[in-house]
Amino acid sequence: MATICGNASLMERKAALRRLLPAEPGDLLYVDHFEHRGVALYNEVCRLDLEGIVAKYKHAPYRMEGRQSSWVKIRNPAYSQMTGRQELFGKRRTA
Repeated sequence: MATICGNASLMERKAALRRLLPAEPGDLLYVDHFEHRGVALYNEVCRLDLEGIVAKYKHAPYRMEGRQSSWVKIRNPAYSQMTGRQELFGKRRTA
């Protein structure tokens, strides 16, 4: 099995992950990505009262340095489970 370098793009890492995970759902589940209709996805996340979505440029390498990440979390401001738990949701990561 080839090792994925930290400079590999998101799409390269997802392809490697897909090969590693079993096809049948279990403890780990591969979730495909969305390239289009992001606004519609976000609206559905909000309608279902989910916390939000995470996004990343598909050709960007993985970067995690301290509290900085190349991922962006787009939160549902009306998420019902955030009430009374701001300490869990108030933390910010900067890109």
